[in-house]
Amino acid sequence: MLPAISNLTNLKNFLSRYPHNEAGAFEYLVASTFSQAFYLPFQSIDNEDTSVNHRVMWYGSVTNLKTTTKAASAAGSDSICFAYGFYVLIENTLRTGANQWRKEFIESLKHYDKFITDRTLDRKDVLLALIVSKLHNDTYTGFKQKVLEGYNIVVLESSWLEKVVEASKMISTVRHLDLRHLFNDMLKILRESTSFEKFRTEMNKSISEWQKDVLKREKTVFFGLKSYEAMRKVGRNIVGTSEILLNLNKDSRLNRYVQILGGDLTTYIKESLLSEKLAYLVTTPDEDFFCKVNCTDYKARGLRLIKEVEDLNATP
Repeated sequence: MLPAISNLTNLKNFLSRYPHNEAGAFEYLVASTFSQAFYLPFQSIDNEDTSVNHRVMWYGSVTNLKTTTKAASAAGSDSICFAYGFYVLIENTLRTGANQWRKEFIESLKHYDKFITDRTLDRKDVLLALIVSKLHNDTYTGFKQKVLEGYNIVVLESSWLEKVVEASKMISTVRHLDLRHLFNDMLKILRESTSFEKFRTEMNKSISEWQKDVLKREKTVFFGLKSYEAMRKVGRNIVGTSEILLNLNKDSRLNRYVQILGGDLTTYIKESLLSEKLAYLVTTPDEDFFCKVNCTDYKARGLRLIKEVEDLNATP
């Protein structure tokens, strides 16, 4: 089981589990977090499988539950996310002082250039993500200059990364394209920022706005599945809104979703079950009742839809 994303803000406690190599433990946590954000398999040098095209590869090793080995510098980046249509090279450091830039991240630019050259890639399809526990002003200044020179760089504190992954983990239908758009916004913020403090403010604002936007875009899937699950727990084909609400009352993930998004849960239930074709409406004078769709029927429709999209992509 991969480390929970909450360790990004409870970093001190997490690192205490790995007293012999905190730097390696941080790399492991960040790489596994990207794996969870992108819904991609996590690999390390212990189990690398290059036949898997889309994955998150960490070039370190977890030898047992309390020991990690840091990625070897010869490997290039600490980790690489092989996403759908683009790549994210991941570099990490626990350094927080002025040597954060000089000691850790200058080499990452060489790794970035080499990765693009070796694979003959378009620069726009390769991002360099720099993850720190706390960003230093010198690191901000150094990478801002490099962005202006044409490097595609995003700089993230670990607490910012947790906010990104929180939204992604709430909805299994998040697209890699959604994350790519967020990273492009972060790149723009770094390029156009006028001061370190304004950069930090804009980053927090952008992540919060993205989080809300992506949750809004995927709300019918999320609330539809949650409502369908509640109907299954009731155990009848036809279930009223009040019973669905009763079963959803203690769902912490759903409550967090509503907290971020706002709005009326009753409305979300109705809209989501109908728009996602998970149920159809049986109206009564007192409340809305829903008849859930048979699982086999739902799956068959989904497979036909997938085939239609595949056929369209196969057409020149």
